[in-house]
Amino acid sequence: MKKNKIQHHLSALSVCIAAIVSPHAIAQDAATKDIERINVTGSNIFKGSANFSSSSPVVELGKEAIEGVAAISIANTLSRLPSVTAGTNDASNNGDGGGSAGISTTSLRNLGTARTLVLVNGRRYVSGTSAGDGYGVDLNSIPTSIIERVDVLTGGQSAIYGSDAIAGVINIITKKNFEGLEVNMFGADSDEGGAARQNIDFTYGKNFDGGNAWLSLGLANQDDLMARDRDFSRNSINVHDEDGDGLRETLRVRNGPMHVDGGAFQFADVSIFGNGDPFSQFAPKITSDGQLDGNSDFYNQTFYRKAIAPYKRQFAAAGMTFDISSKAHAELEINYSEVNSSTNIETAPLSIVNDVFVVNRGGTTGIDIANSPFFNGSSAQNQLLPALQNSGNGSTSLDRVNTFRRLAEFDNLGVENRRSTFRIAGNLDYEFDNNLLLSTSAVYGTTNQVQKNSGDVNLVALRAALNIEEDGNGGYQCANATDRWQGCVPINPFGTTDSELGQAGITGFSPEAVDYIGIPTGQSGVIKQYVVNSVLSGELPFTLNDEYISFATGVEYRREEGAETPDAFRQAGISRRLQVFATEGSFYSYEAFGEMFLPVYDWLNVSLALRVGDYSSIGNTSTYRLGIDSPINDYVRFRASVSSAVRAPNVNDLFAAGSASATGGHDVCDGVDASTAGNVAANCRSIDAIADRIAADGSFTLVGSESQNERLLTTGSESLKEEKADTYTIGAVFTPMESLSVSVDYYSIEIEDAILNVGAGDIINRCYNVDPSEFDATCGGSVVRAVNGPILNITSKAINESEVKTSGVDLEVFYTMDKLDLSLSASYLDEYVTTSKAGVERDYKGEVLYPKFRYTMHGTYNFTDDFSLFTQVTYRDETQNDVNNDVNQTLSNDINTLDSVYYVDLRASYNVNESLNLYAGSNNLFNEQPDIIPRGTVTSSAAGTNTEPRAYDIIGRQYFVGLKYKF
Repeated sequence: MKKNKIQHHLSALSVCIAAIVSPHAIAQDAATKDIERINVTGSNIFKGSANFSSSSPVVELGKEAIEGVAAISIANTLSRLPSVTAGTNDASNNGDGGGSAGISTTSLRNLGTARTLVLVNGRRYVSGTSAGDGYGVDLNSIPTSIIERVDVLTGGQSAIYGSDAIAGVINIITKKNFEGLEVNMFGADSDEGGAARQNIDFTYGKNFDGGNAWLSLGLANQDDLMARDRDFSRNSINVHDEDGDGLRETLRVRNGPMHVDGGAFQFADVSIFGNGDPFSQFAPKITSDGQLDGNSDFYNQTFYRKAIAPYKRQFAAAGMTFDISSKAHAELEINYSEVNSSTNIETAPLSIVNDVFVVNRGGTTGIDIANSPFFNGSSAQNQLLPALQNSGNGSTSLDRVNTFRRLAEFDNLGVENRRSTFRIAGNLDYEFDNNLLLSTSAVYGTTNQVQKNSGDVNLVALRAALNIEEDGNGGYQCANATDRWQGCVPINPFGTTDSELGQAGITGFSPEAVDYIGIPTGQSGVIKQYVVNSVLSGELPFTLNDEYISFATGVEYRREEGAETPDAFRQAGISRRLQVFATEGSFYSYEAFGEMFLPVYDWLNVSLALRVGDYSSIGNTSTYRLGIDSPINDYVRFRASVSSAVRAPNVNDLFAAGSASATGGHDVCDGVDASTAGNVAANCRSIDAIADRIAADGSFTLVGSESQNERLLTTGSESLKEEKADTYTIGAVFTPMESLSVSVDYYSIEIEDAILNVGAGDIINRCYNVDPSEFDATCGGSVVRAVNGPILNITSKAINESEVKTSGVDLEVFYTMDKLDLSLSASYLDEYVTTSKAGVERDYKGEVLYPKFRYTMHGTYNFTDDFSLFTQVTYRDETQNDVNNDVNQTLSNDINTLDSVYYVDLRASYNVNESLNLYAGSNNLFNEQPDIIPRGTVTSSAAGTNTEPRAYDIIGRQYFVGLKYKF
C-alpha cells in the first residue's frame, strides 16, 4: 500500500467535493486519476466512484479564508459565513456569571449551539460548556494552526450522525501527513488600541515506512478591550422619550443605578448620598463621541467593564497514521488544550435592606433611623426622618428606605477560569478481499473547569457586622461574642460619616472587616464523552444502471457525563452572587444506522439513510433521510433532500439543578377583591391567605416590597423528551463553463417540542387563567406563596415547549480565471418564527441576529507565483431592534433601525523563498462601527458593549503581520 495513502485520500476528497459544484470538471479528473476510497462530510459511505456527490449543499471554508483574517479561534472565521452565528464569543461572554468566560461556540441557522453538531475529522467532540450552563463545543480549544478546512453541512443530519444535528453539521478537518518542521507566528493590534492578539505554533512531522507521525505545539493570547476605550461603549446607555409623544428617541446615560461607592438613600422625594449631599437624578444625553452632555451622579457600570474578555491558550496535538498490513490501516489523534480566561465587572452592588436583611421577603433590618448610631447626628437622618414621619404609618424603620451601596473596598466582581480539554480518537480500517471496508473508531474527551471568583461577600457575616453595640471604651463592637471571636468588626455601609458611628471612626469597611466578610467563591466542573462506533461499507453484489449499489451500516455507543459543583456559599444562597446549585448527571445511547446510494439512472442518484436509537434518558428514537442528486448534463445538476432529525436532551437539559434570580411583578392576584370577575380572580380567592387579606383589607393588594419578593429558579427536568425536526432542501447547481459554478438551494426546518425554560410571567398566567375546576394553587409544584399570600418562589423546569420554523435560500458562486479565484456565499432568510404551546407566535425575521440578507465574498489574486492578495467582504443587511415596533410604537425609527454594514478584510502574502512566507493585513479595513443597542429594548446588548457583538465587530480596524517558515 502506498506510503502517501492518506494524502491521496485527501486529494480524492477535494475532487469529490468539487463534483457537487462542477460535475464537468470532475468527469475530466476521473478519467485520468485513480480514485481510491472517498469519505465525504454528510455520509458514512466510502465510495470509489467519481459520480458520488452530495444531495445537500456543503460549504467549504478553506485554508485561505482561515488564515486570511489571522484569527486565533476558528469561531471568528466561521461567524463570517451567512449560515452561521456565534453562540458565545470573547465579547458576548464577559459578564460576571463566569461559566462561559473564555468560550466560543457556534450556531447554525440561529438554532442554537445545542442543535449544531460539531465534529472533528467526522467524529464527535466533547462539550466545553459547563454542565450547569448549557451544551456546546468550545472552538477556542481547537487551534486554527492544525485546521486544514471546515465543511459546513446545514439541515437535519441525524440519520447520518445522530442526535444534535438538527441545524446541521460543522466538520473540522485537521491537517495530516506533515513532513518537516513548520513555524507560524503572527501578531495583531487594533488601530485604537486594545484587543491585541498573538500566536506562535510549531509543527513537526515525519513520514516513515507505512505511515506518518506529527506533533504540534502552540501558544495564543487574546488581550482585553476595556469598554471605556470605545466611544459607543464608554457609558451605560438608556433611551428616553424627550418630547412626550410616546416614542423613545434620545440616548441618555442610564438613569440608575444609585449604587455608588459611598452609599446612597432614596425615599419619597429624598435622594441623597450617605453624607447627606443631594444625589442628582439627572441623566445627561450621550454625545456622538460617547461623552456626557452634563454631569451625572449615577454610577457608570460600563466604565469598569470589558468589551473583549482576554484569554490565553496553550495546546499540544499529535497524530499518527500507519499501515498495519496491506489490509489494515490505523489512525490516532490526540489533542490537549488549556484555556485560561478572566473577566470582571464593577464592584458588587448591595442593598442592606433587601440583600442582607431580605426585607422584600419578610425580613427586618432592626435599624431605626430615629435612634441608631448608624444615623444619629447625621445629615442623612435629618433629611430622611421628616419624609418617613410624614408618610404612611409614620414608621422610621430603615425597612422602608431604599439603600444603595457599592462594595468598593472589595475586589471587582471578577472571574478566572482554567479550562482544559483532552481528547483522544483512534480509528482502525480493515479492507476485506471483497472490497468491503470495516472502519471502527473510539473517542474519549473530557473538559475540566476550575473557576475562581473575586469580589464576593458572606451575607451572614455582613449581617453580623451590622449588629453592633458600644464597647465601653467610646467605640463599637459586634454584639455577638462568637462573631467577635471569629473576627467580626463593625462596618458602616451607609456612608454616614457624620453619624455617631462615623465620628467613632467607622465610616465604611476596614481591612479587618474586608477579611472577615470577603469570601472566595467559584466552582469546579467536569464533562466526559465516550463514543465507539463501527461501520461496514462497500458495494452490494448487484448493479443499477450498470453501477454497483453502495451501502454503509453500523452501530454506535455514546455516553455523556457532566458535573458542576459551586462553592458552599453560593449553594446556600448567602453570597452576593446568585444562588447556584450543584449539577450532576449522565446518559447513554445505543444506535444502529444504515445508508444506501442508488445510481438509478445516469441522471438520477438516490441516497437513503435510517438510524434507530435507544437512549437511557428518552427511550427509542428513529430518524431517516432521503436524498436525490440529479446530474441532468454537464451543466445542470438538481438536488433535494427530506429528512427527520432529533435532539435528545443533554446533561444540562436533564439535570441542571438551577440558579436563582430575582424577578418581580408577576403576581396576577395583586389588586383582586371580592367583586373582581373572571377565572383569575376566582382562582386567587380560592387561596386561603389571599381570601383572608381580602376579608380583612378589602382587597389583596401588594404593599412595600411584596411585589419584589419573587425568586425564579431555573432547572432541568428528567421528564423531557427529544426535540423533533423535519427538514427539506431543494436546489440546483449550474456550471455553464469550467471556471464558473452557481448553486441555489432552498431550505426549511421545522422543530417540534423545542426544549426551553418558560419565563415567570408565562408560568403564572398559564396556571391562573384556567377554569376554577382545573386550578392547582401550587401550579404543579412550581409556585410557593408566603403565609400572608405574596409569591415567594417560582420554579421553571425545562419543558418541551415550542415550535420553531425557519426557511430561506442559500446562494454559492465559484469562479476561477487564470490568477483569480472568487467565491460568494449568500443567504436570504424567509422566516424565523417560534410558537409557544399557548399559541403565541414570535417572528424574529429582520431583528439583529436574524438579518434578511447576509453574504460573504472571498477573492484571491496571484500577482506572481510568490505574491498574492486575499480579500474578504462580509455584509449584513439592515436590521431592527424590534421588528414589532410598528405595532408597539415604543422606539423612534432612528433608534430601532440598525444600519447595514460591510466588513472588508485584506491580506497580502509574499514567499521570500521556498521556506519563508511573510504576510500582513487588516481586518475591518474601513473601521466600521457598531450601532448602539440601548438597555431596556427588545434586543439585549452584551455586558460592556452597548451592542450585539455576535453580529457586529466592536474592535474596529486591526492590523496584523506574521510569517511562516518551513524546513
